[in-house]
Amino acid sequence: MSLRFHHVEKTYAVYERPQDRLWELMTRRQLHRTHVALDGVDFAVKAGETFGLVGENGAGKSTLLKIAAGTIRPTRGRVEREGRVAALLELGAGFHPEESGYDNMRFMAALHGLEGDAMTEFVEAAVAFSGLSGESLRRPVKTYSSGMFMRLAFAGATAVEPQILIVDEALSVGDMHFQKKSLDRILALRDRGATILFCSHNLYQVRSLCQRAAWVHNGRLQELGATEEVVTSYEAHERARYIHLRSDASALPAQALNDTAASTQSVSASGGVPLVKFLSLKTETADGINMAQLESFENLSVEIELEAYTEDPFHIACSIVRPDKDNVFGTGTNLRANPRMLSGVGKHVIRLRFPELPLLSGQFLWSVYVLDDTGFQVIDMAESIQPFTVLNRSQREFGLVWLDHEWTEESPGTVRAEPGESRHLSALGATRDE
Repeated sequence: MSLRFHHVEKTYAVYERPQDRLWELMTRRQLHRTHVALDGVDFAVKAGETFGLVGENGAGKSTLLKIAAGTIRPTRGRVEREGRVAALLELGAGFHPEESGYDNMRFMAALHGLEGDAMTEFVEAAVAFSGLSGESLRRPVKTYSSGMFMRLAFAGATAVEPQILIVDEALSVGDMHFQKKSLDRILALRDRGATILFCSHNLYQVRSLCQRAAWVHNGRLQELGATEEVVTSYEAHERARYIHLRSDASALPAQALNDTAASTQSVSASGGVPLVKFLSLKTETADGINMAQLESFENLSVEIELEAYTEDPFHIACSIVRPDKDNVFGTGTNLRANPRMLSGVGKHVIRLRFPELPLLSGQFLWSVYVLDDTGFQVIDMAESIQPFTVLNRSQREFGLVWLDHEWTEESPGTVRAEPGESRHLSALGATRDE
């Protein structure tokens, strides 16, 4: 149930004009340029591991996933697969557009080698999970919306429990309910020992689901290792690229603040109506409510108001971000030592306190996320809202946050102590003055 890439390379011949293919065959002269989609990709996904792929558009991730699934062949190198493979790649891949949803499910069952009663059970299970109506399933799939396509594709791919599941942005399509349903099935497959190769631009889901990850950049593995290390490196690269694309980098903070201050409305992660909706965020200090300017080390209280339209339990997360979207600090009810979920239809008010907020001078904003009971799926969110400025009048240190610290020096003439021996130190500085 493992997946192994051995020095995989994939290249494509790119022609300026369609007729150049024929002229190249006739004249034996090269009339194309070579595009290298993947170059020297070598890594293994362990049995039972959930492995993430991150990278910008065009980096080669989808090509890598297609090679992993066996839908295309590498130009050089090879892939070893141990176990039954199911893949969710680009929308509608493997579907015949003129055939009905029912017929496409039968085709998919046949590809799995099923027939007779086994095929009937497969189709029934896939149809039930998809939630599509009988009328929809009798129509040609070319009439389906993108959400309907993904419902049927995901249901078919997981109806016969795969040992290796390859997922390319499958959780970004469809309504909130089906996204949650799909995520639960992926988690169930993971818990039963399936090997999962998961590609997504949703870095929160990659962090939450995956033990290890790879960052693909220009067709190569830029970094491979623990998920947090890889995702952090990729985020740093994307921030630098974003700032570089903004030619007037000095105007970035003010522009970002103006853009985000214009609206504090929440945005559903699915684009539909969220089952738990973010309503408002209110901050309070000794000087007032929703102050645009704070002092370093002020006591700060954050009040978040939500409205739930379901009895399903959920979590809430909140973060302080900079105008360039870099997270300064984030926390959530799912990250507590003893996580306790929120539940109940109606309004909820949650309070988060920051004693002596240790931010130094700078411009900051808030982001709020409503999460499902697993803490993986984002139900609703409001990013980069309510800008505020912090002024550090009492200290001269610089940076983002205050860290307790102490300066010391060995007294002149003393001998450096060996480990375990006491040393005579004179203090040069300690924690901040009160």
